[in-house]
Amino acid sequence: MTREEAWNLLTEYIQEDFHLQHGQIVENTMMYFADKLGYGDEKEFWGIVGLLHDLDFEQFPDQHCIKSQEIMKEHGIDERIIHAAASHGYGITVDIKPEHEMEKVLYAVDELTGLIGAVVLMRPSKSVQDLEVKSVKKKFKSKGFAAGCDREIIQRGADMLGWTLEELIQQTIDALKTFQD
Repeated sequence: MTREEAWNLLTEYIQEDFHLQHGQIVENTMMYFADKLGYGDEKEFWGIVGLLHDLDFEQFPDQHCIKSQEIMKEHGIDERIIHAAASHGYGITVDIKPEHEMEKVLYAVDELTGLIGAVVLMRPSKSVQDLEVKSVKKKFKSKGFAAGCDREIIQRGADMLGWTLEELIQQTIDALKTFQD
């Protein structure tokens, strides 16, 4: 599957700009981590998984990570993409455990990129470029802030990767700095 084919499929099921932007943010974050973790030859694959991970979220929120598997199978998408994308719903809507390092990264950064995005919006600079881990940690502890971003999932993702929460936050900030202002 090419990136263009993935984008066309995504825009068939997702119309809201917010969700399209989220898909692109996760796509770029995943590509950053592919390079960083030594999977540069799979960079596009990681990106496509990130782009498509919420394929069913807008139209089928109650069947998130379930319906997307059906949609992807109907479109003849590689089983590895289907499994990887669905695994980010582990323990929430599906019992597909993230196994590969890429799946663990997706599980961890999906929620975290949302939290970091919310923190950035509150900053005077409105930029990730001057963002520090301590600012994200402060908001991470504030349960009322960006309440839709599940802190337990972020922590479980860090644990799956064998990273501290601070390491995960720093590396995700570093990823976002490569493609956001």
